[in-house]
Amino acid sequence: MLQLQLNRVDYCQVGTTNAKCMKLMPSVQKELQRVVVGDSSGVVQLFAIKQKEPVNIFKSLPSKRITRVELAGKFNDVYDRIFASSLSTVTGYSKKGKQFFSFETNMTEPIRSMSVMGDNLCITGSYVYNCYKNSQESAYYLCPDKINDVICLPLTSADSKLIPILACNDRTLRVLDDSIVLYETEVAGPPSTLALHNRDAGLSGNEIVYGTSDGKVGLLEMNADEPLPKWELANDRRLGGISCLDSYDITSDGILDLLVGREDGTIEVYGYDSMDNPELRYTYNGNEGITSIQGGCIGTSGYDEIVVSTYNGWIFGLTSESFNKELSALPATLSVDKDSSAKMNKLKSELDKLQSQVVKMRNVYQSTLSNPNSLSQLKTFQINNRFELNRDDASYTLSIEAEVPIDNVLLQCDVPIDLLDSEKNSCVVSYSECDENDGNFVLVTYRCQANTTRLDIKIRTIEGQYGMLQAYVTSRIQPKNCLVKQYVIKPLSLHQRTHLIDDKRPINKLKLSGNFSLAEIHSWLYYSIPEIPEKVPAENEIKFYFINTFLGSQLEINYKQNEAIFMSENVSTISILKDVLSKKATDKKVVLNIDLETTPESTLYTLKCIHPMIDYHMLLAKKVHLIDALKELAVNENNTNFLTPEYQEILENAERYKEEYKRSPSHLERLYGMITDLYIDKFKFIGQNVKNKVSLLVEKLDNYELDELIKFFQSS
Repeated sequence: MLQLQLNRVDYCQVGTTNAKCMKLMPSVQKELQRVVVGDSSGVVQLFAIKQKEPVNIFKSLPSKRITRVELAGKFNDVYDRIFASSLSTVTGYSKKGKQFFSFETNMTEPIRSMSVMGDNLCITGSYVYNCYKNSQESAYYLCPDKINDVICLPLTSADSKLIPILACNDRTLRVLDDSIVLYETEVAGPPSTLALHNRDAGLSGNEIVYGTSDGKVGLLEMNADEPLPKWELANDRRLGGISCLDSYDITSDGILDLLVGREDGTIEVYGYDSMDNPELRYTYNGNEGITSIQGGCIGTSGYDEIVVSTYNGWIFGLTSESFNKELSALPATLSVDKDSSAKMNKLKSELDKLQSQVVKMRNVYQSTLSNPNSLSQLKTFQINNRFELNRDDASYTLSIEAEVPIDNVLLQCDVPIDLLDSEKNSCVVSYSECDENDGNFVLVTYRCQANTTRLDIKIRTIEGQYGMLQAYVTSRIQPKNCLVKQYVIKPLSLHQRTHLIDDKRPINKLKLSGNFSLAEIHSWLYYSIPEIPEKVPAENEIKFYFINTFLGSQLEINYKQNEAIFMSENVSTISILKDVLSKKATDKKVVLNIDLETTPESTLYTLKCIHPMIDYHMLLAKKVHLIDALKELAVNENNTNFLTPEYQEILENAERYKEEYKRSPSHLERLYGMITDLYIDKFKFIGQNVKNKVSLLVEKLDNYELDELIKFFQSS
């Protein structure tokens, strides 16, 4: 497998950037490409790189934050026209900086994503899709869930039909025909970004690559009636979500490679094997969230590079040009040429100027402190944050990235949560004692190292325990100030949307009826379950499917005005929903009629589903406890042949077992807690209070055997 050797070159820093706000202009007659970028200050600028320094071609005046930058042109022509979106306005610039287009869309939502194809302008807000042809509205669609990105398949002729594709938060790609959905297809996770395969949608002209917010990448062939999945990359290394994609032949093998940018700062290059399946060729981590990635040649002619923009506004390249010289090849005395000498003198003068400005401003600040009438003005800062459930390990990832260095982050939560170890964290963690009577179950401080701008925290919640998680982010800038972000922990916090369920499982059924509107029951469910869309879908009767990421149990919801039906094989899920929805109805003074049908087989089914997990984690805990003793034995002997094959296998994989156990230290306790809740809820629904028998259940769990546990459930 070909291994790439790329070197980082920092070019410049602009304001903070949104996703897909940096593009490379197409090359003309093999010239070096130019970079166009839009930032948070509303500035759109085009610059070239000369002698590793940026040289501005044009720079617009500051305005509102740029949310997307796209390149477009006439059919079969060079895409050298720049389109930038800001709030509800789209502005067009020529390659020389002349503004030739300004269009106010009158959208009620700010523009989040945009695609320009010929005379067609496709834009989306959070839920609304609009298409304009020659500045006249030609299509409109109200999406049932949030729209994360939009892309259009290439036109086969100037008059051919436009085919836009929406990436929606409900794990769905929707293919549109004007204002109508042709079809929708489920993907591996919530799709966060879309790109044309090989930049031209492949040989068939309808292939797209998608990236998800939980770090997966896939290729789909979007046919006229249904999609054809080609391949999918799992996120086995548990890296960040996908923020941007591109295709470029960085390996110089004649085949375009897939470039992947992630929210945690990871950059990956995938080549293709003989079966056209992707394989990893290169990875790099810049420790700042990637917002745009492009392949091209901007620094030195003949040397390809990956050009990247980060959330903090850094524009840098990973170039194939080598900067390392053999020491033996260097002369005994080095002479500095005129250009290098001029650069050094320029840098020295800039540093001297900055130092004098710092001293001057510090003196001004100190003088204002002694003045009793002066007011200190806080410098605000922005943060990019995400709180998302990962299906692979049933934990939440809280990602916080600031435009300035972070001093510390204080987490406060009014319900019990587990904080898991994360490899990406290099912070000093301090736990504080909490008084539950004050509403504090968790109080933790993360003290960051110098120049840390990004922090990832892994959190596991407990279903049925719902409340608010608050993050107090303190910056290093003076005077100190703090931003507070709030994240809702919902009652069924470990549930995720899915589109297919197994209808052969034994189920428990909860039916609620009463005088409530569709909007009311939808708002109660939005409060209770993650990934329910904030806005009420347009249908009169709504159906959702969910899966418990920890246990794998299912939940089916059907609701309409005055009636809601919930079905799940896990009686604890039904119990939580019943309690929460009853409380919400009482708050609204709505009288509910509750009908409950339980199936005895469902409890046994759930226990049998939990059994492999308990078995695995009991065995894992046993192996981890044996590792130190086995290592001590191995040290005193020349070889380990005297050990049984089982013990030899434990020694060989000791680090992997320790790492896995470290990621989920309280997994067994959590499973035991779920069995206890299942036991209590099972008998609660038939009118029995068995809390006095919980101690007997704990004894059974300490000496766990599935058959004995089932007998205990049946005999109680």
